[in-house]
Amino acid sequence: MMIVVRISPKGELEESWNKVLNNLEMISNKYCTPLYLSQREEENRMSLVYDVTEVNSLGDILVKDIPSLLQPEKTRTVTLLKPAFFPAPRDRPANLERYQVALSVRSEGLEDIFNFILHLDYPRDAFPTYAAYSLGEVDILVSMCSTSMDRLKQFVKEKLEPKEGVISVEVGHISKSKRVAPSIMWKSYRESRYVFKPTAEQEEYDFLEREVLHGSRDREVETSSFW
Repeated sequence: MMIVVRISPKGELEESWNKVLNNLEMISNKYCTPLYLSQREEENRMSLVYDVTEVNSLGDILVKDIPSLLQPEKTRTVTLLKPAFFPAPRDRPANLERYQVALSVRSEGLEDIFNFILHLDYPRDAFPTYAAYSLGEVDILVSMCSTSMDRLKQFVKEKLEPKEGVISVEVGHISKSKRVAPSIMWKSYRESRYVFKPTAEQEEYDFLEREVLHGSRDREVETSSFW
């Protein structure tokens, strides 16, 4: 499963961000592999996403390793169940940014709404990269790419909010993200969880192929030297 560890630093967020990137071997083990690190624009915290094959093995990382390395103000975990990844339109716009769409859903509508998200016909300027059950503060999390916040909110208002069973939908901008998993491993991880194989109009897509900083400039992502 995928587990998100949300880390709220006591000091500067950038300092903790760099400590994570430079010390991945200290906060991982053979059962818990860091996949990527991200930051939402409006939040003073970062999210480190793990692939976890043995849940109890995350315990020491949470209560010993991360506190020892970062001395954070607090940490929280979010479990992402049944993660499903999507290929991307070949003719997608070049000026895409990444967003998180969080849905609160009535219990009786969870499966129906999740399947609706998986099989919806998405436009080229607002499409998902992955979706998963969260079943915590929110019920479903969807990572999406779009040309702007306004465009994505328009899509959400037209397609997701009217769906029966949806209580609320929140959209947040991912201002910074970086892949830390080995590229081959990350490619295999995504492709093994694709909702469907790419069609002639689609292609395999690494939504972390570029690092986006503050929504205004980007640069190529490099794999951490730990790998």
